[in-house]
Amino acid sequence: MKKEPRLCARPVARLVCAETNEPVGYMYEWNNGDRQPAWFGPRVKNVRSVPTAEMRNANTDNLPVDRSIRDRASG
Repeated sequence: MKKEPRLCARPVARLVCAETNEPVGYMYEWNNGDRQPAWFGPRVKNVRSVPTAEMRNANTDNLPVDRSIRDRASG
């Protein structure tokens, strides 16, 4: 764990079950560089991660909520 406090986090990857190919959570990166999984249910051991860059290629970066959060964050 870093010495800087955790103030905010952003999703950096979607966690997908390697056996069923179902989404099981997200990996978040905190402002201090720590990473932490957020599971939809019980923890899954055999997962693969899909980086957010690949998620954006599926047109998820065009959602209105993304722009509103970015606009509020920039002041």
